[in-house]
Amino acid sequence: MRIAIVGAGGIAQKAYFPLLVQRPDLEIVCLYSRTQTTLEKAAQNWGIRTGSTNLQDVITFKPQAVFVLSSNDSHYSICKMMLENDLDVYVEKPITLSSVQGFELAQLADERQRILMVAFNRRYALLYQQAKQILSDRNIQMAVFQKHRPQLYHTNLYNQYTDDTIHQIDLMRYYCGNLQVLSTSYEMQDNKLANAVSTASMDTGGLAVLINSLQAGAWQESVSLHAEGISVHVSAFRDLRVVYSDHEEIFGNDRPGKWIPDLRERGFNGEIEHFFECLKTRQMPLTNAWEAAKTQELVEKLVLASGDRID
Repeated sequence: MRIAIVGAGGIAQKAYFPLLVQRPDLEIVCLYSRTQTTLEKAAQNWGIRTGSTNLQDVITFKPQAVFVLSSNDSHYSICKMMLENDLDVYVEKPITLSSVQGFELAQLADERQRILMVAFNRRYALLYQQAKQILSDRNIQMAVFQKHRPQLYHTNLYNQYTDDTIHQIDLMRYYCGNLQVLSTSYEMQDNKLANAVSTASMDTGGLAVLINSLQAGAWQESVSLHAEGISVHVSAFRDLRVVYSDHEEIFGNDRPGKWIPDLRERGFNGEIEHFFECLKTRQMPLTNAWEAAKTQELVEKLVLASGDRID
């Protein structure tokens, strides 16, 4: 299969080049980057022979699918361009910086009968998937989603939720279904976001809580789900603890937890494999554009609940 890659930044280097360049069934016909230096360095490091700083060249090389791994603010225009040229698209999260634009892309993909998949790798991560299977059809009564980092870097809540916490917000929808936003509170320090807490209620009953700290001891991510006599705790990407009334079960504590050995554990292998399977079968991806636009819409509602603007 002929593919093109748009973007050669950090996420492309850490997660996508290591997986895509080694596949014997793929031919990378074009790599695009806005800057010549970045393009040349990435092409040399990963053995990609053809590249360009002209986005139109991506279409000229006639790929069958395009991986859009560029900056968040470029997703809308690039995805729109590729879809209008009848190309299937895999785009890193978020789908766009606006749910309105996200729904527009979802509609366009349907009209052009194209696959548009968004990279929410947590839905494909092994422990998160296992937690979903263990819970089965039980109604969750309390769900707590946490994401912590040891440094302040976003200047407002919207940027934090859209750029980083969006993974946990998507997991809220993955496990809890439709949510009604109740509240959001946050604290600033030195003109940067330091802490944030959001709450929402589930259509089936129960509460969901989202917690962020940007002054934690280290990077941490976890999900705790409580439902009908069972508690399921995921400490990403290390272990899964299932607590019953009379015993506990622990899974995943033998996994390495590093970027390269851990790409399957983190869900990158799974989501890429799912994308190519969808290309073959023309089935709707698990993280399709409609799902991604709904997650972006929830991001916006959570931010608006704080009293902040989303523009």
